[in-house]
Amino acid sequence: MIQYLTYGVSPFQQNCRIVFCSDNSNAVIVDPGDSARELSLELDRLHLNPVAILLTHGHQDHAGGAPELSRILNIDIIGPEKGDAFLLEGMCYQGQMLGLPPVDNFAPDRWVSDNEELDLKLNEPFRVIHTPGHTPGGVCYYLEKSGLLLSGDTLFAGSVGRTDFPRGNARDLVNSITRKIFCLPDGVKVLSGHGPETTVGNEKKDNPSLSYMKRLLE
Repeated sequence: MIQYLTYGVSPFQQNCRIVFCSDNSNAVIVDPGDSARELSLELDRLHLNPVAILLTHGHQDHAGGAPELSRILNIDIIGPEKGDAFLLEGMCYQGQMLGLPPVDNFAPDRWVSDNEELDLKLNEPFRVIHTPGHTPGGVCYYLEKSGLLLSGDTLFAGSVGRTDFPRGNARDLVNSITRKIFCLPDGVKVLSGHGPETTVGNEKKDNPSLSYMKRLLE
């Protein structure tokens, strides 16, 4: 059975998640933007076996702690899609822009691609959904059996990701949400990169930011 725990990391209180299988104790860490040592201690405390780090996109509040955590745990960094290479390769400059401590540039051990299914030994595949807009290489991870979507900064409860960062694109974001996320079942739980959880059905019914953005693009 898939379970998850949420931890607010970085000054932006980004939602880092430890997703784990209660049957075998294997775990992945999604978007460790900071607090690498604290997260490694938490995995130890929970007696979980970390197998990989997943990144939804290349912004520092989501990816900044990944290199250190990877070194501590000796596990690979997977994702995002290669369109975000410029963000990870310029990570040292993001701290200056966002007011965060500097982080060295890095690349993941592997990029992901749309519709790829990742076998991370949690007894359920993680399906990659490429959702450009907030960033060009942003992705969501969908666990169909468990009804979970790790949406990064693509979709929030009542809101959507910003598109005014470098290479953001409002039309791409709207298309990613309406054509890729909103085709998922209404009951799928959306685990966003910031703020509370929601469901696909709730956001299809009422998401003011998405409605406003769609009107601007008409």
